[in-house]
Amino acid sequence: EGDKTEVKLLTETAIEVVSGTLASARHTTVSSRVLARVEEVLVQAGSDVNKGEVLIVLDARDIQARVEQAKKQLEAAVTRKNLARTERDRNTRLLREGAVSKERYDQSVAAYKVAVSDVARLELSLEEAQTNLSYAEIVAPVSGRVVDRLIEPGDTATSGKPLLRIYDPNVLRVEVPVRESLAIRLKVGDVLTAVIPAANKTVEGAIEEIVPFAESGARTLLIKVRLPSDPQFIAGMFAKVSLPVGERKFLTIPTQAVEKIGQLEFVDVITHSGTLERRLVTTGNLIGSHQIEILSGLAENEIVQLTKFN
Repeated sequence: EGDKTEVKLLTETAIEVVSGTLASARHTTVSSRVLARVEEVLVQAGSDVNKGEVLIVLDARDIQARVEQAKKQLEAAVTRKNLARTERDRNTRLLREGAVSKERYDQSVAAYKVAVSDVARLELSLEEAQTNLSYAEIVAPVSGRVVDRLIEPGDTATSGKPLLRIYDPNVLRVEVPVRESLAIRLKVGDVLTAVIPAANKTVEGAIEEIVPFAESGARTLLIKVRLPSDPQFIAGMFAKVSLPVGERKFLTIPTQAVEKIGQLEFVDVITHSGTLERRLVTTGNLIGSHQIEILSGLAENEIVQLTKFN
């Protein structure tokens, strides 16, 4: 008839909000392969770079000098090899004619083999020097965003020393430490809701990894939730992730059925005989704009009168 309604039992997923940080799933550290002075650093922290783009220029004068030295040493070695081959060939003819000793012939053959070996060794040295010269320009190994600039012009770059750090902004995720009792309810692939306040965004993402947390004795696991690509998201941003912690059952009725008198709240229940019975109730949270949670005073499926107290 529109003037009464049933007390409904609803079920919802209870959640707990945990805090985390945005981080990239792909980090790359850029380092030098040679010892040299830094001449130019062409990017800043926050710069977007493309794979193959020149990031740092090293002073190549010493490396170029080593290339030139290796070239000269190779040229001299080739000359020695040619002379040794000529001597070996001459002694080969003379040995057939009996005009040279076998010992002298063997010495010329051995000298030629040494010369050939020297040429091969110096060819490798030149190739190495030329390769090192190519390392004087340090390029981006991947596309991404520079997050740390660890070197300045005039500094010395050493082999293996980190110079820049790059992350891929297109594969960001939220990393949140979660206590064991909550983490055991989760599995890879579960979809969670994340709020990134700085970007004023609420998004959903699937769990990519669940790993033991580094902090000894913390009894927590690190949950890594993949986020959709968004240009407003930046590594290091604060995030809040909602985790399911079970189900919660609660009773609800329309707000229109509740009469508030002072600090007390009442509901008129329609009994089986059709009479009205006034009940004192305790209400909880609003559910939407027209329903309210009932904490005590009513039971599921009871019928309450809709009124216009408010």
